[in-house]
Amino acid sequence: MRMIKAKELTVEAFEKYGVFQNLLDNELMARKSIFPDKFFADLITLDFASTTPASISVCRVKKQEKNIVSFLEAHQYTCEGLLPLDGDVVIFVGIPEKKFTVDSLEAFIVPKGTFVKLNPLIVHGTQYPVNDDEVHVVCMLPARTFRNDMIPQPLTDEEEMAEIIL
Repeated sequence: MRMIKAKELTVEAFEKYGVFQNLLDNELMARKSIFPDKFFADLITLDFASTTPASISVCRVKKQEKNIVSFLEAHQYTCEGLLPLDGDVVIFVGIPEKKFTVDSLEAFIVPKGTFVKLNPLIVHGTQYPVNDDEVHVVCMLPARTFRNDMIPQPLTDEEEMAEIIL
């Protein structure tokens, strides 16, 4: 089983997978927005399919004894937005290959209130709480993406899996 050490979320380390924005940092949002105070517009845009409405879902993730990666997915045509609401989480991401594998995965600690945009075809999966027993994560995708634009890759053999460590 491959071990993946979760690292700090930085622009340089994450830029090949997408972008992120701390939605609780007023000063940083003011620098990126056309409005300097109170309404920080269009900080990150999400490219959704034009035929499907945007959707907000919530993932309730619970602390595990071990953070085992046993399922990988990607979306061929659309990006995905993630926003941990009430606690920090670890995400994992990787580059697409012919068959998804844990070999290219990296893990990042995403502080609560930080919005992460994953680009199309970025391999990813569930999130894991860092400190809390349970964290709610807003997941933004086009409606019904799990039926229309999901490339699933279950990992059935322990040797195919990975463990995320903090």
